[in-house]
Amino acid sequence: MSSLVAFVLSIFSEDDRDHSDTCNGTHRVWGKTTRDLLRVFNKFQDGNERLPIHLIRDVFNSIGLYPSNSQVFEMVQCAVEYGSPCEPDHITFGEFSILVTELQNYYSKRLTAPVPKSLYKEKSRDTMECSKWKRKVFLGGSCNPTTWRQEAAIPFYKKKGITFYNPQVQTWRPELMELEAQAKESAELLLFVIDNRTRAVSSMIETAYLTARGRQVITVMDDYNSTEVYFHQEKVTSKELDDIMRGRQILVDLIERNALPVFKDINTALKCSAHVLQKNVPVSELGKEQGAVPTKYGFLKVGEILLQLREAFNSMNTSSDGRLTLSDICLAHRSCMGYTLDVNWLRKCGHWDDNDTYSFEEFCCILAEYHSQKKSVWKRLLDIARNVLPSGVSHNSMFDCNKEYDSTFDIYLGGSCGDSEWRDNIAIPMIRKYGLSYTNPNVRTEWKYKFIPMQVANREKCRVLLYVITGKTRSLSSMIEAGYYIGKGCKVVLCVQKMVPDTYIGGEKITKAAADDYNRGRSYLIDLASREGVQLFEDISEAVECAIDSLPERCSITPVSRAGTPQKISRPNTPVKMRNPTL
Repeated sequence: MSSLVAFVLSIFSEDDRDHSDTCNGTHRVWGKTTRDLLRVFNKFQDGNERLPIHLIRDVFNSIGLYPSNSQVFEMVQCAVEYGSPCEPDHITFGEFSILVTELQNYYSKRLTAPVPKSLYKEKSRDTMECSKWKRKVFLGGSCNPTTWRQEAAIPFYKKKGITFYNPQVQTWRPELMELEAQAKESAELLLFVIDNRTRAVSSMIETAYLTARGRQVITVMDDYNSTEVYFHQEKVTSKELDDIMRGRQILVDLIERNALPVFKDINTALKCSAHVLQKNVPVSELGKEQGAVPTKYGFLKVGEILLQLREAFNSMNTSSDGRLTLSDICLAHRSCMGYTLDVNWLRKCGHWDDNDTYSFEEFCCILAEYHSQKKSVWKRLLDIARNVLPSGVSHNSMFDCNKEYDSTFDIYLGGSCGDSEWRDNIAIPMIRKYGLSYTNPNVRTEWKYKFIPMQVANREKCRVLLYVITGKTRSLSSMIEAGYYIGKGCKVVLCVQKMVPDTYIGGEKITKAAADDYNRGRSYLIDLASREGVQLFEDISEAVECAIDSLPERCSITPVSRAGTPQKISRPNTPVKMRNPTL
């Protein structure tokens, strides 16, 4: 018996005394966990002990973690907050160790996506009862001048004996609209290709809508081959290309939040579609072995713990070399964890000298290793961090994604930004008149990818989603968002105005071909809203008034007079009169 105990103790002692792999004087291995993670990290690092952003998904996938594009970007952004000297294009090994530990913890909880506050009707998800479908696949997405249907999809499905519906015809007739709608509803799988030869405005809105409905959607998104892009033989300006890329990024984020992969290659997507149909599996279960880039828990906000550690470390750092003493490390640990680091454990890892100093990289490695040996520690971190974060920090919902948001707003002011001033001139004064709360996603500075998850979090705290699509902006991203939340079954109020050719957006004249493309998207969104019973307007003031009336307490909203005295007004319970524009 004594020999068995000695053997077990020797195993743990060996782990505790694991040799500390060093890099530029930084101790990175503190036990079995950091040693194993370092092996993985070294397979992908760029030779400068950095993990480039374009390889982050690959390395996480290799250890069974599947972050989305937005989550990867969050990781990199969190790594450079609070005065980090790093560029936002990579993560280090210490940061990697913390991010892995964070994601593993959330995966173990099997969390479900938070429910938007604006949700008022549940959308039924389609079941895979093959007997009711006339055609297996609906070939949606970009049309003329694209040839992906004729050259790739149709020959592939014919060879596989898989039935399909092709909405692209040489001579279009109005009666085909209803036939196409029926085929779309009855199809078992929806293949949408967003190519690089068209703006694909309607296709992106439709993809977002169908994804939100829980349909089985496979999306292919062709990258642009160069900065010089032409649609209808017209060169696309850099400003418009930025708008289109923003819309694509938002669409990818919405798709991956629903655990669906996005493909870059049509042939891989076709093979995966056949796998889904032949094996009768959901699209969300496609993995690397089928050629997909899977995403799990794409709704989670990641990197917040990394921010906490960086803030705690910086608050203790008073030296010019960016290193902390052992006592400072313990205090920094306590300030963000809420309990004291076991110094004896740290010494057993190979550091006996109390005069040693530690970098932030080592601080991260220590915590990652310590967590692996004391699983309950991480739960305590989440509990403590939820309490110590300032109430105004938008990320604190990440610490418990299953928990309802603490803050709720009345109206989300979504829609046109840029040259449009409808928020400041119309919406906000009307909303403030009744003492209501709102969130404004309009960014005064340059829009950045990092705004996507923050805006989603704010949007889903609102009880009514108002989207105003003016005729003076392209509004591609806003139309994609509106289509998604309509499909989700959220309370959406929509105002859509037609884009007029020769309008100037950001100092650039809009051509007739461009206006036609964006107006087709507007027409699709209007038709979608009409079919779903969404309240629809042309006039912005009427739309804002409807959003106010849509709130549950609309019968007794109290406007505030100029003197600041509340005035009780009784609002009717009758539905708001709708006015549907014709585009």
